[in-house]
Amino acid sequence: MDLIIKGGTVVSPYGRKQTDVMVDKGKIVAVGDASGFQAGRVVDATGKMVIPGGIDTHVHIESPYMGRFGGDDYYTASVAAAIGGTTTFIDFVKPSEGHTPMELAQKRISMAEERGAVVDFSFHIVLNKAAPEVLGAIKEMVAFGTPSFKMYTTTTKDGDIYALMEEIKKQGGLAFIHSENAGIIDYKVAQALSEGKTDYIYQALTRPNIVEQEAIQRMALFATKLGAAVFIAHVSTHEGAEICQAAKKKGLPVYAETCPHYLLFTEDKLRDAENGLLYIQSPPLRKEEDIDALWKALKNRSIHVTSTDHSSFPRFEKAMDLKRDENGNYIPEFNKVTNGVPGIEMRLPTLINGVSEGKLTWEELVYVNSYGAAKIFGFYPDKGLIEAGADADIVLVDPDKEVSITNAMLHMKVDYTVYEGLQYKGWPVMTIQKGVILAENGAFVGPKGHGKFIRRKLDPTILKTSDWS
Repeated sequence: MDLIIKGGTVVSPYGRKQTDVMVDKGKIVAVGDASGFQAGRVVDATGKMVIPGGIDTHVHIESPYMGRFGGDDYYTASVAAAIGGTTTFIDFVKPSEGHTPMELAQKRISMAEERGAVVDFSFHIVLNKAAPEVLGAIKEMVAFGTPSFKMYTTTTKDGDIYALMEEIKKQGGLAFIHSENAGIIDYKVAQALSEGKTDYIYQALTRPNIVEQEAIQRMALFATKLGAAVFIAHVSTHEGAEICQAAKKKGLPVYAETCPHYLLFTEDKLRDAENGLLYIQSPPLRKEEDIDALWKALKNRSIHVTSTDHSSFPRFEKAMDLKRDENGNYIPEFNKVTNGVPGIEMRLPTLINGVSEGKLTWEELVYVNSYGAAKIFGFYPDKGLIEAGADADIVLVDPDKEVSITNAMLHMKVDYTVYEGLQYKGWPVMTIQKGVILAENGAFVGPKGHGKFIRRKLDPTILKTSDWS
């Protein structure tokens, strides 16, 4: 064998067992007693939890936005991902006038390969209109291995979304929706600005829970009437979680993700005149009741996936359009702050700490960290479980390791972290991707360019019912 992991507690979504894992040529050969076998390296995992590598289904890397470029490239972001226990991520291919989705996808793949991405990656295709050429490209992109398609209710008309969803369903794809009601947002933002209310907290107050609730309900209704599957991006509200729970009870293929920042922080972070801008993203942070509901939705598997929505804008890019007062301090204008939070390294650690606090079991963590994403987005059976025949994407977790978070200890290329000062118990201490050790004890030790583009094919059962979960 190339590698044997001995004596750890191997966890699946449905149980755990203290045993060994045998790895050869990038694949898991067997899970069981490795006595009598030899390997190039034997890792003693005694006292460690051995879990599948994490899958982050929603990241933004090297994706310019209004003149902002972010600090990370595909190499640095993937290094941070690996150290944080993520072995696969899905980024986006955005539309560009005069270029086909295929051309743009191939360009993004080449970019990730040239930069030297160290973990596996795939892409969602962003669609913004139901033009004939766009509808015609959906079949091609499904066949190419990028069968998930993102749409924004804030920028794309309902008729276009409906038509796109109809074609996506026909071609065996999955609609991936950013769900907010643009009309309510526009009204609330205009009202706040007319009253001179520009503090950062108005990012939340102009996007009340109904903004997300109504849009999720509308998208779920579209999908149900079309007989299509839908995936709801970054659920942040208890109402959104309740819609997902209701769909799950009916067995409908309505899937969802939430993000670490929605599991930790309330909108009170936006009241900080100095640092509130760092927490601005859309949807905004919510209240304690929303945080509690999201943890419960992860626990009952009505929210199936966790992602980071990683956007690594440094402080100066977050504040690029803000003016300063006579003392050099930024003047808060919530509507001019660049949206996005860096977090690709902090997803699994946040879930581990949730286990330490009794909010999840280890089995539930595996489901929302790996297995749910692998099943829904077409990575399974190569990824998502530690079982014979799967890719050897494996993370060792020390459940007792205590960590005080500082930006200096993290590896994302940005000059702050919203997790600064938090105390976590439990931490990923080794990340293995296709049998190669990428990270060990907080340091990257793997080869540049180890990651590969993964072509995905969706399971038809996933697109028809959520009863599998």
